[in-house]
Amino acid sequence: MRARGLAGGCLALLLTLAGCGGDNGSVGDAGLDGSAPADAAIEGPDYLESIETRAEFDSLAADGVVKYLTRVDGRDPLVDAECLFQNSRRFPFHAQFLRRVFPAYSDLSFDTYVDFVLRNATRRAWGGALEWRARVTHPLSGQAGIYIYYAYQEREPDENLTVAQIVELDRRLKACAPLTASALVFVPSVIEQENHIRPLVAELNAAGVAVRFPAELIERDYEAYSQGESYGYLHVVPAGTAVPEDYGSRDVLVVQAAPPDITTLAGMISTLPQSSLSHANLRLRERGLPNVLLASAYTDARVRNLEDQLVHVVATASELTLEAATLSEAQAYWDAHRPMVGPVVSDLSVTALEGMDTLTHADAIAYGAKAANLGELHAVLPAANRVEGFGIPFSAYRDFIVHNALDTRITALLADPQVGTDRAYRANALDDLRKDIRNGAFQPGFFAALQARLREVFGPGADTTFIRFRSSTNAEDLDEFSGAGLYDSKTGCLADDLDADTVGPSRCLSTEHRAWLEAELTRRQAEQLAHPERWWLADIIADIEGDLSDEKTVADAVRKVWRSLWNLRAFDEREYYGIPHTDVYMGIAVQPTFVLERMESVAITHLRPDAGDPLYRVVSQLGEVGIVRPIDPGAVPETLTFRRGQSGPGEVHDVRVVVPSSLSPGAARLYSEAQLATLAGLLFSVHDHFAANVYPTLTGLRLDVEIEVTSDGRIVLKQARPYLGVEP
Repeated sequence: MRARGLAGGCLALLLTLAGCGGDNGSVGDAGLDGSAPADAAIEGPDYLESIETRAEFDSLAADGVVKYLTRVDGRDPLVDAECLFQNSRRFPFHAQFLRRVFPAYSDLSFDTYVDFVLRNATRRAWGGALEWRARVTHPLSGQAGIYIYYAYQEREPDENLTVAQIVELDRRLKACAPLTASALVFVPSVIEQENHIRPLVAELNAAGVAVRFPAELIERDYEAYSQGESYGYLHVVPAGTAVPEDYGSRDVLVVQAAPPDITTLAGMISTLPQSSLSHANLRLRERGLPNVLLASAYTDARVRNLEDQLVHVVATASELTLEAATLSEAQAYWDAHRPMVGPVVSDLSVTALEGMDTLTHADAIAYGAKAANLGELHAVLPAANRVEGFGIPFSAYRDFIVHNALDTRITALLADPQVGTDRAYRANALDDLRKDIRNGAFQPGFFAALQARLREVFGPGADTTFIRFRSSTNAEDLDEFSGAGLYDSKTGCLADDLDADTVGPSRCLSTEHRAWLEAELTRRQAEQLAHPERWWLADIIADIEGDLSDEKTVADAVRKVWRSLWNLRAFDEREYYGIPHTDVYMGIAVQPTFVLERMESVAITHLRPDAGDPLYRVVSQLGEVGIVRPIDPGAVPETLTFRRGQSGPGEVHDVRVVVPSSLSPGAARLYSEAQLATLAGLLFSVHDHFAANVYPTLTGLRLDVEIEVTSDGRIVLKQARPYLGVEP
């Protein structure tokens, strides 16, 4: 046995690392980093490098589970140790463990943890959990009492583990934990892994790996992993299918197998056992929300009768209460438990299509924070590094709604009690409203004014320039609420409005852009033939085909942005945060679309993970794959960090490529020295300006900045907002 304490300095770290800020627009896991139990209150070492006795296992275990990290053959190890078995009562999360115990990992983000532990292309440590099961028998020897182990992975088919990988992990765990050697059994951690492993069991057994499946671990029909009470809409995910990602804070899910991680849910019921220290379970437990095993859930009469209805859920140690709820009961619970967000305000008297050269943050009340902050960027950035454009105020959206008599429609929708209690009904009602907004007529004079302003701002080529219309509401980019990803941004071409037909392709599609799209379509179609399991390729191909064939009118783009105010997820998030729907308005930030860009990046400024100089984190990807909404989950972006020096303006030091881009030839760094110096200088100027003039009351301000490297090599900052992420 080798033990380590809190200092962690005895362990030779081979790499200092940091990572990509997880925004994703989700509510952060506040207690996971800042409010964990005091270290002194939890007995035992921080970790062991081997487990030889049951006493050692118990000294680390939380609910009979110990998290592990082990070396990966042929990869640079994260630490100079074969295995780390962490004190799982003190550190329930791997990323939390690394950050707190090892100083060089103090700025490790959850996204970088994913790259190093969950992704095949970048994995540098096997990660998972060991769990003691006293009443389950070994599938090969028949002995009662086994140690099962999970191996964590991402859900995409390319991430499934091979026989050789599982054999490697199995042998390493047996060597590092002799206590478990004769009783070690592999159990798939997610449904995708289970489906992949089933036909490989005989091969694994022949290599000495014992396998059991989650259904074989069921020892009782009911088990509470997280006790608590909640209200939400009950949704049943069919057996054998992955859990979708479009559920939110007012949804209770019935699933066959729990996903490896979740955003915010109201509760979860699984028919297969869960690891008590899975990320999904830990997040629900920290929030006091119900999470249970109910093996008979798919046949349970309560589940069948209440599907898609508003329910009251109570999980205790001995039973699950699942019953119909009234909207008033649920609302009272939500009001008492929701996060606090300040009032959203608006000024509907403003009608001008105001330019970025005059907008300031004070104009957020009329144009939304996104458009207003583009004005602040315009004020501080050189011409080559900023976007030109203008804002469409909230009043234009309000006038459109009134002109089409949709205000009375919205009032009726919000007053409909079934909208509050039946999520499927609500989804259909919102879908109908969005269709009517898209089909609505502009108020007199609006489109003519918009056309004139486009030509005024973007010059003689405005008609054949792709223009980006970006959502900018008064319920996003707030000091305490991001709202990221809730609304839509769309591209339009004025020439498509003026050509008197509805036939594509777009008149803004250049010869060069068309050639690139055609080549990309051919490449993606070939990839789909070679890898039919890559489910995301169908959407990529459909988007490319649409770009090659469809008109993209400005009128349709504007209406699509306006209608996105009533996206289901946006509606649900406003409900959760108590933001009145009738107080929310949609503005639009108008700017040129970046075509054939070289690179996209997202930077987080002024992180302070330790006592050192402020850390800046830049996550980048080549081409049009994207960072904010990546179209290809198989493409790994580059994560680069640097520190801002204090001895002089623009000083940069401690530059590190934490994760190279999988699309970069030879894993070369994406930003050259000169480019990085330029980017750093721009980020420093923007951070200082926003800290002093835009968000002076936000203590410890960090900014989330979106960046494009254009086809002609310019570094353009196209958005800045407070970064509200809190990572586990």
